[in-house]
Amino acid sequence: MISAIQNFITSPAIFNATQSTVTQVTTETCLKAVGRPTFILTDKQIDPQTKKFSATKEFLYQITCLAIYLAAITPICKKGAFALAKKAYKNEPIFQAFKDSSEFMKFHKMDESGKIAKLTEINKAAGNGDKFTRSTINQDSENLARGVVEAGSMFGSVAGLAILAPIMSHPIIHPVMKMIGMDNPKDAKSKQETPQPEQKQKI
Repeated sequence: MISAIQNFITSPAIFNATQSTVTQVTTETCLKAVGRPTFILTDKQIDPQTKKFSATKEFLYQITCLAIYLAAITPICKKGAFALAKKAYKNEPIFQAFKDSSEFMKFHKMDESGKIAKLTEINKAAGNGDKFTRSTINQDSENLARGVVEAGSMFGSVAGLAILAPIMSHPIIHPVMKMIGMDNPKDAKSKQETPQPEQKQKI
């Protein structure tokens, strides 16, 4: 049992996941999506209707922000950072070999034999002989490109989750809340307190 846990913790997949900004942000947001609504629901100082409304809204907010971050903000920031690096590092073979960040990341996750085969494939497709090899595209150049991709992810995390995602999520959350019958407790209370017009009795 202990050896199995040790193998799991020390596996390359887990190591790569812990080094990924996207994985860290996703994990943190999922924990918030569960933890914050749970905290609200366990608060005995709030009335049940308000707790239910606030917990549901918080859950939808976290999930919506995460969806926007993963679907739009992260891919755009990664590709943008890689595109800028291709212009800034024109003489770096690693930025010449790969078109965008997603193509590089597929290469980065391969084993050594897979990387050699991929570089051979790129050379054949480009017809440039042996321009791209493991001597020109080595671990240092991979680290540079990986750093560029992670920098794009970090920028997306800050700008996306702090600014763009909240702005984009609010127009989505309120219609969903109404759709599932979760009216704002204040609105529901004001409706109940609004006096209804008296109906005229028929003679």
